[in-house]
Amino acid sequence: MEVRITKLDPRAVIPEYQSSLAAAFDLTVIEETVVPPLIQTNLRTGLGFGIPEDHVLHIFSRSSTFKKFGVIMANGVGIIDADYSGPTDEVHIAVINPGPEPITIGAGMRVAQAMIIPRPRVTFIEGPAGNVDRGAFGSTGY
Repeated sequence: MEVRITKLDPRAVIPEYQSSLAAAFDLTVIEETVVPPLIQTNLRTGLGFGIPEDHVLHIFSRSSTFKKFGVIMANGVGIIDADYSGPTDEVHIAVINPGPEPITIGAGMRVAQAMIIPRPRVTFIEGPAGNVDRGAFGSTGY
């Protein structure tokens, strides 16, 4: 699949897969940002994506993000719809600092990873969800 990408800032880094078997490509921060304690902050990528119709861009934390930087994704997973593709629609990485001290994220740091995947459309039909009751939510244990 080919995806159009725009550098909205000259410091932006076109994403790359870091290995031949990587499922996601890394997103790079373009400017140093201080993340205050317990505050959500949007980190700039400087990139705009032309996400194909019927696809969605999902942004995830890299496995090393908390260990290296001490921040977590503010909303768990970022979801960028295909219609967020205007000439100034920049993709940001929303993070939160759960600690007591400010954290500085440097320019050029790969803080998140992303995937562009198909977006199915479903039709909801009202009625019983199934025929067997498994019990309470989370009933399969730990």
